[in-house]
Amino acid sequence: MAGTQWYKVPCLARNLQLKTTLTGGQSFRWKQHDRAEDEFIGVFANIVWILKQTKTDLMYQIVGELPYPNANNRDVTKSVDGIKESKSSSINHNLAHIRLKIVEPERYSSNSHLLYPLTYYEQLLRIYFRLDVDLAQYYRQWNQSHTHFENSAGQFYAVRQLNQDPVENLFSFICSQNNNISRISGLVEKLCSNYGEKICVYQGITYYNFPGAQSLALAQVESDLREMSFGYRAKYIQKSAEEILAKGNLSWFQQLQKLPYKDAHKELLTLTGIGPKVADCICLMSLNHLQAIPVDTHVFQIARNYLPHLGRGKNITGKMYVEIGDKFRDIYGPLAGWAQTVLFCADLRQFKENVKSEGDKSPPSTVDNTKNQKPNKKMKC
Repeated sequence: MAGTQWYKVPCLARNLQLKTTLTGGQSFRWKQHDRAEDEFIGVFANIVWILKQTKTDLMYQIVGELPYPNANNRDVTKSVDGIKESKSSSINHNLAHIRLKIVEPERYSSNSHLLYPLTYYEQLLRIYFRLDVDLAQYYRQWNQSHTHFENSAGQFYAVRQLNQDPVENLFSFICSQNNNISRISGLVEKLCSNYGEKICVYQGITYYNFPGAQSLALAQVESDLREMSFGYRAKYIQKSAEEILAKGNLSWFQQLQKLPYKDAHKELLTLTGIGPKVADCICLMSLNHLQAIPVDTHVFQIARNYLPHLGRGKNITGKMYVEIGDKFRDIYGPLAGWAQTVLFCADLRQFKENVKSEGDKSPPSTVDNTKNQKPNKKMKC
């Protein structure tokens, strides 16, 4: 049976607040698993995962997975029921250490349910959640940096900044423009199901990986996406994919990781449909520029705690945008974007309601409150 074997990565619960991290607007491919309230199912690194946590461990199951592109011509898919299917992979343009964050293991696993050794999956999770970062140290620093953090973030003791695939991150946040969480998730899944690779079928649902820019750059993509209700975002997706290919595709993202933050941000702005907010989301969430501050009207409101002269208006000028980012960086340092993510989650109504119902500072409830979220809640990018 798929998804029956649990594996674990040592991780104390106080070092990872799983629910808030996965459902706080960083990624749009995670949802509560129907089987249990404290489990979450989602896709990253061409793998379908089920995650939960105990007091001492991050627990995971592998529902299905795709092999690395060009994996010595070993073109098979594998789900945890042991069924293998021969494939001719169209993801051969993926650059492993950019999209999947680590290189392919030299050998397959002897475990009939998994493609690779357990150390591979543990390493992916450690990178994805940035588990090697001593977050408690930074929380102490941020608490001392400003009373607003100390007063706001107490309930959000271990919100992790995800380390995501830059391709998925970029196109997901194009979909996020002027949109709500539910609709963003729906558009992202349409991109995957129409242009991605099938990973597996689990509980009647087909899961796909996120497509590469080469699949989204085809001329007919814009018209097809408009028929799928992407609206003006259809043009942004097709044109930016075309431009990414012209710039070097994944090797271009690799270069952006190496550039200084502001240079990487400036380069991202050359893409069609990418404004300052989305560029900062990409820098922060997938290019390791952890000082990036995505500013929207919601973050603008938070920023009044630091810059009272901003007033009550909702229009963010270019000068204001830069001022807010620089202020956060001045206060919170090289991981200012991570600190801002914590503050953003702390201020979301869905989590405020959850904390209020709990009445203490214990780890987050396993009750899924996303159904209580206002349908017009805008994301920060």
